Amino acid sequence: MKRSKFSIPGGMGWFIFFLLLSPFLYSPVYAQSTQTNQAGDKAGGQTSDSPIQLLMPEEGGMSIAKKAMIKCAIKTPYDQQKLLVLLDGTDISGILDITPDGFEHKATALLTAGEHTLSVTITTQEGQELKREFKFSTRHSKPFEEVYSSNEITTIAEKKAVKTGDTVTSPSWKVESNLASESKIKMKEWELNFKTNLRYFDQNMPVTPPPDKGFNLANYLFQAKYNGERINFLAEAGDITIDETPYTVTGLARRGGNLVFESKDLHLQLRTFDVKSEQLFGFVGGSGLGTTPSDHIFGASADLGLFSDKLRFRTIYVRGGEEGNSVGTSTTTTTPIVTPGETPPYGISSTTNQRKGDVLGFLLTSDFFDKKLVTEAELDFSRFDSDTSDEFRAKRDKAYRIKAGGTIKDYTYEALYEYIGRDYEVIGNQGLSKDKQGYALKAGGTFFKIHLLNLSFSQYHDNVKNDDLYARLYTTQGTLGYTFSKFENLPISLSYQRSMSRSKSDPIDTLHTRMDTDTITGNVNYKKTPWDFGFLASYSYQNDRTDAENDTTTVTYTFTPTYTLDYLSICPSFSFNRSLTHPTGVHTNTYTATLDLKGDLFQKRVTYGLGGTYSVVRASDGLSKQYTQNANFNVYYLLFKDLWGFLNPSVGIRGLYNRTNDKVLHQSTDELALYLVLQTSMKFLF
Repeated sequence: MKRSKFSIPGGMGWFIFFLLLSPFLYSPVYAQSTQTNQAGDKAGGQTSDSPIQLLMPEEGGMSIAKKAMIKCAIKTPYDQQKLLVLLDGTDISGILDITPDGFEHKATALLTAGEHTLSVTITTQEGQELKREFKFSTRHSKPFEEVYSSNEITTIAEKKAVKTGDTVTSPSWKVESNLASESKIKMKEWELNFKTNLRYFDQNMPVTPPPDKGFNLANYLFQAKYNGERINFLAEAGDITIDETPYTVTGLARRGGNLVFESKDLHLQLRTFDVKSEQLFGFVGGSGLGTTPSDHIFGASADLGLFSDKLRFRTIYVRGGEEGNSVGTSTTTTTPIVTPGETPPYGISSTTNQRKGDVLGFLLTSDFFDKKLVTEAELDFSRFDSDTSDEFRAKRDKAYRIKAGGTIKDYTYEALYEYIGRDYEVIGNQGLSKDKQGYALKAGGTFFKIHLLNLSFSQYHDNVKNDDLYARLYTTQGTLGYTFSKFENLPISLSYQRSMSRSKSDPIDTLHTRMDTDTITGNVNYKKTPWDFGFLASYSYQNDRTDAENDTTTVTYTFTPTYTLDYLSICPSFSFNRSLTHPTGVHTNTYTATLDLKGDLFQKRVTYGLGGTYSVVRASDGLSKQYTQNANFNVYYLLFKDLWGFLNPSVGIRGLYNRTNDKVLHQSTDELALYLVLQTSMKFLF
């Protein structure tokens, strides 16, 4: 990973943010739940004769509190076991404080500002069910609708107490701590948000970044929003994600800045962004903003809606550069050059050259028939230089796609045609598959409410420039899927897939490709709480139609029973896989058993877990016979719950066991380690 001078991105923004908050966070006026003049502790103005009455907040009133106190009176004998209370649709019956006059509830989580709904359902001693629904509103302070800072610190420290075996690779001790913070100020149309995760990590063994040892800022994001009647505005700084179009920039997660302006009257949206092309982590790289095109990605887009947004047109331009060891999904396989003692680069791409490029894209979408016919048409032009140090110029190419689809009652359909040129590449979108042309068709629907049918068909080929030096490979695939859902507790699914690969115009001395693969899969689930039994079977036959005749057959069976309760979950699985190579007649069997068990005792005072995998691999020719065991367990005891109102410390023990036994090579490895663990969680709401 690239290192730079130590700096805290956004540190000044954090200081200013809390400087603004401080008058309201620590003022005793706002540190407790209060009521406006329209509400009081008792709803003296209520004249309803209903046996269920809301006392606090007053029905239709306003509560100034981050965690509102709710008091309700029930004036008739009722069955407390059947009391049902919903707050904004969430069942809070189990955490109520029952009183002689009714019940009370102090919200355990932050309530967002705005209107809330409280639904109370009781069953009288005569068996009659009574229900009432109340509306009330909250805000966090008089000046601001919302103003809070929610923080949680989690810490875990462990020390190895027992270790055996000569292959122990886990550290003898480790300390991890994380501060997750989310702060917000909202007043009318304006809203400010700040989110961050600050981490501390240390252990007695070297680590491969990320994470690094010591303190690190894992991520941060500052947002300023304005949502008015006519315009919207968004400004972001920190770790952001940019999504434009599939062939330009999509899912670009980098550190930098983003500005978005939207005019509701004109149905117009404008965006501009500037991010570091290298993936940054911690305190490295600063804010990510900059003006150097060699290591930044810049972009701008405009999106215009016509005919009440039924037709939208977007244009986007992106340019920038990146080094070869920047994070990306480049398909290059060059081995990275790493100086001895230097940390390997953080990322996937492993070339060391400097790349640069730009792309101009256009996207047209339409929806004139209420989702019955939705269309997309995209056209992009790229210019990309994969190595600025050589004598070759940047290559130009294009990509385009046309897609149409929709939903008509219980039926869906989609058709796609796309072309991506051989030399089409985009900075920040290195995972884009290039040199591809073809189409894909999809259709599906529900028949008689119990039969679900899905069909798909696609055909693609590479070598779109039809270069005589390379063969053109055609891949055709069709899939038929069926689900029978008449019995709610017993859904049944079947699927058949046919895949064909054919090469054409093969150069001399190049092996021809002609491969067909048929796959049949069946899945049955029986669900009856708390049980869920799943059974999956699949059969695949690969038919090599060339002279090589490298045919293979694969069969897989998987059984997954699960048992789930509020305090216990047991999820084992058992699978068998057989792979047969026809030319040699050798088959390889793989048996795998897994277990995932979690639970708690004494009202979550004790929590425990057990997981493991046991696998056996055997070949009929005796060249492979290997046994592998992996297991881990943990038991924790909660010392105090909400000590001093915010601290939850616990102690426990964690263990792991790994064993590999190769019967052919007569090699075996063992690893056993037990750890003493101390962990805490602390929540603060200001």
